[in-house]
Amino acid sequence: MRKTKCSDIFTGIIETECRERYLAVQVRLNNARSEPRFEAVDTTGLHPITKEYGTVCGYSSEFYGEMGIAELRASYFSCHTREQGSEEFAFNFNLIMVDQHGEEMTYNVSKTCTLPLPLSPREVICEMDYMEVNIDRTVPYPITGGGVEPQNWDSTISSVHSLASSDWQLMFLKEGPRSAPLSLSKAHELGYRLHFTPGRVLLRTPYGRPFSFISVVNGVPVEAIHAVLFSRQRWSVVIFDLVAACSADEGSFDGTTLNWQVPAMTFPLSSHAGFVSKTVNIGVNGKLLDPQITADRGYTLSTAGDKVDISIPFDAEGGRRHRFVAHNAYLEIYTIYLYYEGVFMDSVHTESRYWHTKFLMTPLLPHFPLTVNQTILEERIFTVYLGNIPSDVVLATVSINDHEFSVAMATQSGYTIVEVPHANRTHGYVMKVPFEDPIVRKWYFREGFLKYLLNVNFTLNVINQEDYYFHVSSFEARIHDVYPPSFNGHCMDHGILFKLDHKEFDHMWDITIGDHPLTEQFAAEQGYLMVNDSQSVLLDVPLFSPGYVYEGINLHRFFGSFEILSRDARTQEIQKYSAKRCPFQTTQIIVCSPRGVMTVVADVIKSTPQAIPQRTTLLDPTCRPKETDDTRVLFEFELSTCGTTLKVKNGMMIFENIIIFEPENIPSVRPVITRDTTFE
Repeated sequence: MRKTKCSDIFTGIIETECRERYLAVQVRLNNARSEPRFEAVDTTGLHPITKEYGTVCGYSSEFYGEMGIAELRASYFSCHTREQGSEEFAFNFNLIMVDQHGEEMTYNVSKTCTLPLPLSPREVICEMDYMEVNIDRTVPYPITGGGVEPQNWDSTISSVHSLASSDWQLMFLKEGPRSAPLSLSKAHELGYRLHFTPGRVLLRTPYGRPFSFISVVNGVPVEAIHAVLFSRQRWSVVIFDLVAACSADEGSFDGTTLNWQVPAMTFPLSSHAGFVSKTVNIGVNGKLLDPQITADRGYTLSTAGDKVDISIPFDAEGGRRHRFVAHNAYLEIYTIYLYYEGVFMDSVHTESRYWHTKFLMTPLLPHFPLTVNQTILEERIFTVYLGNIPSDVVLATVSINDHEFSVAMATQSGYTIVEVPHANRTHGYVMKVPFEDPIVRKWYFREGFLKYLLNVNFTLNVINQEDYYFHVSSFEARIHDVYPPSFNGHCMDHGILFKLDHKEFDHMWDITIGDHPLTEQFAAEQGYLMVNDSQSVLLDVPLFSPGYVYEGINLHRFFGSFEILSRDARTQEIQKYSAKRCPFQTTQIIVCSPRGVMTVVADVIKSTPQAIPQRTTLLDPTCRPKETDDTRVLFEFELSTCGTTLKVKNGMMIFENIIIFEPENIPSVRPVITRDTTFE
């Protein structure tokens, strides 16, 4: 069941305006998903205004769901409009909408209009969906041939006189065989509407009907209709010559302006001598504009040559710029209801007035953000430009390597974001992020090359609409001739001295001894001497400190090696080995190798009595020295052999063996007294 509400509920939502030749009813919708409907209301009842019905009855309607706008335009001579005198017209409509609950709601809209401009003797109106011609039936008007050859026109007039009856008939003229006259009821069935008022006769027809035809006038396509309305009344034949033509130029957009063309002399008037153009004017939304206002808005109206060129700059006042976000893109359309008036005068100074409503619209114009990497390597700062941002869009947030900031938060965190205005109604932003900021990803991706990476997600917002879209970009910077820290080692009598001169990118790597980071605390625990200042690092590693590897041991000398590692700070992968191998003089040592071999060099002649090196063994008597001299022995054995024992104490594994010297046995046949005992 339909509910009815008063029209005053629509204050601020619905607007009615009497324009030059029609009433405009515009509805701004909160819920644009539902298209409203209109009904004309008169004494005979309700008349739904469908698209088809509107084209024959003088109604044009448009619905733009994305923009939330619906508009109805009603001709002053539309069906069901009540004429109150020759210049006053009363309209009554029902607006039908569906609310959020799916229930139809009906609102009454009424308006009475007085003509802003008096009617000319002949008026041609070109609407969006139809064209109409109305003439003053009290003013003599020359009967013209339109686009018909003169001999055919004379033949047509003769036929009209011979075929005329008391009933009104309509004969359509165009090139080719002449059509038979039609009764008004038959013409009505074909979509041609004849309307008689006390002062005027009107013919209205939708575009593209069989009796209309396309012609090119001064390079501009036009659609025209030429009809002769006649009736025999008493001893004479009354004839009305009804001619209308409308520009069929669709308009164009060159990227900066909307352009539209009409012939300077509109067909069929241009084919007859005596017709001259008096004035041409333009306006918007059914209202003509003062020429100064037209110029101030940047509109151009050029009448040079045989046609009129009209240009409207993008986003000029009078049109409407619609913007929205769809599929993560900022889209906009500029539309304008252009209104054109041409006034012509015939040889007897009878005026014809030509009105044309043209809806011009740009294509869907996307504005895709663009980014430019303006980074200068020497500055060691990422400088990123984000541009092509419409003036009504702002940067809402920026995500840098998955860390999201508002513009204010980014500034507080040490990143620079500066807006850059441009003259073409766009603006941009410049963002700066230092290479060495912790948020920047960096890695040593191959020898000599250091890479910095910035992944940025810019989130943009259309002002006052809360429509968000985003733009993702990646920026990369590569620094050449970058190498991991490398220590220079020097052999000393007491050990190895390492030196590292600080370089700019040393922080990219961790310095370790084995798996342990080299810190001053770790160095002290291991017995190293470490000095670190702004210029260099000195590391003094005494012989037999943890971390040495020994090889080539004999009684005279051995080699000690020490290694320092440079690791990628991010992945801990080893990038550089700094190793030094030095020879050392052998005195007394005990060395356990990583593969489980113990090497011992010991002086054995300081005992009393003196031990003989060549006659020493380990706990296992079969384990004899690998090498001896006059005073020392060198044993080399695996920890699981030669009688080696193992015990665990305080979390440590202790391996132990003993060097033994057994005195030579005295033969029993020659006994002597001795104090020699076994040496360990």
